[in-house]
Amino acid sequence: MRLRWTRRALADLGRIADRIAADKPAAATEFVKVVAEKVARLQEFPLLGRAGAYQDTRELVVHKNYLVTYRVRGEDIDVLQVWHLARHLPRGPL
Repeated sequence: MRLRWTRRALADLGRIADRIAADKPAAATEFVKVVAEKVARLQEFPLLGRAGAYQDTRELVVHKNYLVTYRVRGEDIDVLQVWHLARHLPRGPL
């Protein structure tokens, strides 16, 4: 299966990493590494996450407080967003 990160998901990940890096640069690097590794597992196990809040999406907890929303379409896995669990579910279309 082919894994594709949307611009939104990459921007989310970058924003989160920047926030973490402000206090702990090494922790930010580790965070990005862990998220990337967990998301990469979707190529082998695309249904690993639970059913998502948005239609035709799935959600995967990638870190203690962070969730990735993704969509499986045929042979493609689109990573749609990365968000903190303490925040409300992002609104609007994915």
